[in-house]
Formats: sequence, structure tokens, C-alpha cells
Amino acid sequence: MKTDRKERVAELIDQHGQMVFATAYRILGNPDDADDALQEVFLKMLGGWNGRLWPDAVRNWGGYLRVAAIRSAVDLLHRRRKRNRCELPLQEGLTDSASPNPHHAAMERERADQLRWALRALPKREAHVVALRYFEDQSYEQIADQMGLSVRKVGVLLFRARGRLRKLLAPFFGDDVRPDLCPAAIRPAREGEEQCR
Repeated sequence: MKTDRKERVAELIDQHGQMVFATAYRILGNPDDADDALQEVFLKMLGGWNGRLWPDAVRNWGGYLRVAAIRSAVDLLHRRRKRNRCELPLQEGLTDSASPNPHHAAMERERADQLRWALRALPKREAHVVALRYFEDQSYEQIADQMGLSVRKVGVLLFRARGRLRKLLAPFFGDDVRPDLCPAAIRPAREGEEQCR
């Protein structure tokens, strides 16, 4: 039985490990922290495996693990918040690509750090929904499916989160605070779009 569990988790790591790491990295901005989140996701599966996690019990393992990665990353952000109440996170390399405009790349990194700082101040459920919507580019329907919520509830959570983000980020950006302008450094590149413009 334990061997079956370890084998199944190993299969899931092979299939979805990179996605879990990338999801956590976009939220955390640090490869070491993203690696910690990845390990936490799969260690929890090994330690807490029960009947509901058997292969046929989860319809969409990719979606399930993406949400688990976001929860783990947001939990890590909240733990950081408790340690460093008023401190903005230090700049930590966000992108590996060299930008043709160093000033633009620096501004993107700063904006990403400020958004991460604000994200960790949100209630966890709102932070999860914001991360799925703007960091992972998921639709309301996809978020609702992955989190077990109604599409209406997703909309309500995003509305509340955007209001809180506006208040938190107004000192940095003035009236130009919009999570849909999420820095390219922390969201997946859309088709035909470079990672760092």
C-alpha cells in the first residue's frame, strides 16, 4: 500500500513537478522558496494520502496541484508577513531573460515585489483567487472548478481583493493600480508575448 502511494506521488512529481515549481516561483519570486513550496505540496500528499486522493478521485491533477502550489506559496508569504510586518521583500532575480531595456526590467521587478508584498497582506482565500487569475491567467470558470467555488463567489472574492490591493498599492502606483496589469515577470507569457517586454 505505501509503495503504491510513493509510486503514484513519484508519477505526479514527474508529470506536474515543473508546473508546481513554476506556479510557486511566480508567486514567491525566489527559486529556493519555490522549491520549498514544491516539496511541501508533495510531502503533504505522502503524509496525508487517503481515499480521496486515489488517482480516480481527482478529476484534474494539474488543476489540483496548481491550487496546492498556490496555497503553499501564499502560506509561505503569510509566514514571511508575520516575521517582517512592514518590510518590502528584497529584490530577488525574477527573470532569467535579459531585457533590452534595463530600466524597464528593474521597474518590472520592483512592481512584482510590491505586488507580492500586497498579496501576502490579503486574506488567504482572496490571495489564492488573485494568484490563479492574474499569476496563472485562469478564467473565472477554471478557478471555480479548481477551488470548488461558484463562478459568482470567484467574482466576489476578486472584487474584494482588487479593492484591498488598490488600497495597499496606491502609495506606490497612485490611481494606476490594476492587478490585470500584473508584471510580465510573474505571470505566464501569453501566446505571442515575450516574457519581459
